[in-house]
Amino acid sequence: MKKLDIDLEKLFKGIGNRSSQKFIEEDLDQFLGEKEVRRKPNISKTQVAAFIKRIWQMPEIRIVLLVIACRIFFILFTQWPMDFDFYIDIVQRVLAGERLYTDIISTHMPLADILYVAMYFICPWKNNIIALRLFMKFPFLIADIGIAIAVMKIVEKAIIKRDYEGNVLDDPTFEKVRKSKLTAGYFVAFALPLILQTGGGRYDSLLIFCFAMVIYCIQIGNWFGIAFYAALGSSVKYIGIIFLPFVIFWMKKDDILPFLLGLLLGFLPIFPFLITIPSDFISAILLRDSHIAYGFSLWHAIFIIWNGFKVKYVGGIADTYTSQDEPWFIQKLYMPLFVGIYFVVFVIYILRYRGLMKTHTIDKLPLSKIILLVYLPIFMFAICFKAINIQILAWFIPFIALRKKKGLLIEYSLLTLIHGIALVIYEAYNPEMFLKLSEFPASENTFLYRVIVLPALKLTQIIPAVVWVSIIFVTIIWYLTRTVFEFIKCSRELLRKESIPVIPI
Repeated sequence: MKKLDIDLEKLFKGIGNRSSQKFIEEDLDQFLGEKEVRRKPNISKTQVAAFIKRIWQMPEIRIVLLVIACRIFFILFTQWPMDFDFYIDIVQRVLAGERLYTDIISTHMPLADILYVAMYFICPWKNNIIALRLFMKFPFLIADIGIAIAVMKIVEKAIIKRDYEGNVLDDPTFEKVRKSKLTAGYFVAFALPLILQTGGGRYDSLLIFCFAMVIYCIQIGNWFGIAFYAALGSSVKYIGIIFLPFVIFWMKKDDILPFLLGLLLGFLPIFPFLITIPSDFISAILLRDSHIAYGFSLWHAIFIIWNGFKVKYVGGIADTYTSQDEPWFIQKLYMPLFVGIYFVVFVIYILRYRGLMKTHTIDKLPLSKIILLVYLPIFMFAICFKAINIQILAWFIPFIALRKKKGLLIEYSLLTLIHGIALVIYEAYNPEMFLKLSEFPASENTFLYRVIVLPALKLTQIIPAVVWVSIIFVTIIWYLTRTVFEFIKCSRELLRKESIPVIPI
């Protein structure tokens, strides 16, 4: 009886502080000792399927999953032999106490090397090549996801701004936006040039992400973001700010301070080296001027002819900076060609838009022209410079996705495959160098060794090397023809007087 009195006292003590429902469900059941074990509702397979379907219908979720699925094999099981080995060597030397740009000659901008060092450092399984690949390439996978999301956000913003004036979307219009976002996202997810360069361990995805974010920031008129992502892109690869002259003249007085602050923050990875070792840092970056004519470059095609229709063998990064045997016009004329084309297009652009720059803000431009402000200078670079490596084709993925250039994506994907395969097989005609390059990514008796290395060596015994040189040469001409055509078309679109918008602020 005494225990019952105590329990009753405990029971009624907290009634005033609890709801009657809480009293019934907790205190009374506890007092009686008969608390019911409530059954959780059964989740049927139909409900699970419906939930998965709803998730799959979300454009961002679907595209992110596709981006990962399309790249995971390449990330875990492949690497670009020359580049990836070079990055690992740099990382190991940095962790051993050597200094970038002083003890280690690296022509990369700082942010790329910093990321490689950081991901190698935090990898707990450095002797496991699959784990090491995953850790070293993880930032670039995230960058690919960022590119896809940025492109979809740009598309969504453009449709709402153009057609719905920011109003709440009804179901039909929401579906239109969803489908447009998916279409743009598919271009990024299935873009073979982007898949291969990210899977191989190249860092260009970071630069491409910055290009996409600059377009988005221009679209919303965010000058801090424009400057920040341009500078951050240059902290990865020096051409990240190549488009800024086409943009900065749209600034108004109130935009200057945010713009300068964005530049300051975006360039932060560069400042420690520029302040402490300016001479070593600048010398290392300027070393890129001695890069050999290579890849899809016009100057590479000229060198192949000059060299007796032969391609120079490249057995390591050091070989890509041995341009002493190139004729003077290949070494010296590419920069004047670029500056000349850039200057002519820029002057015409200023003359066409100078009136609008005074009365309009840059975000009033249609998306098609915003894209061209960023990508027209990149087209100039891709046509004029003498080292146009295969990963540069991936730089155009946001342009392709936003303008739905399916044909251009197909052609660039074919060029990536054909040029890459021909180059690999041609390198096999120097078997000692070829086997050394393939030792780490495709060592003997591995799957990649049987699929790539052995067939390439056998083909050298059947087909003369000049056949592969011819294929490489044809892909260069194909690339130049297609890229110049696209550049001319885009230039006419941007500079055509009657196409200039007149939407007031």
